[in-house]
Amino acid sequence: MSDDNFNARDVSRPSTKAPDPNAKFWDIADTFIHLANENCKGAERGQVCAAMMYAAARFNAFTASVDAPNGAIYKSEQEPAVAYFRTEFEKMLRENFRDYAENFKSYHPEKS
Repeated sequence: MSDDNFNARDVSRPSTKAPDPNAKFWDIADTFIHLANENCKGAERGQVCAAMMYAAARFNAFTASVDAPNGAIYKSEQEPAVAYFRTEFEKMLRENFRDYAENFKSYHPEKS
């Protein structure tokens, strides 16, 4: 499955006349998706997927460490942080699976 022309804005957020307060979020997500698609040109899709998950995990651990006042608190807050990231990732993953299921024919016209 290639997301070469994928734009999260097109499927995940409604079009409104008012400025989108989450525009930066969507632009950053689109940038990561584009980078993943570019990497798929020279690597297996599964390898790119695993690398993106690792990068997200690494960056999330880093972010949590920056927010912690010291190492002891960082260690004590690991499980709540992991639970938070797991819950949020699962919500996003399920939303995207739902979207792909509902729009499968338009995303994969070659499989119709």
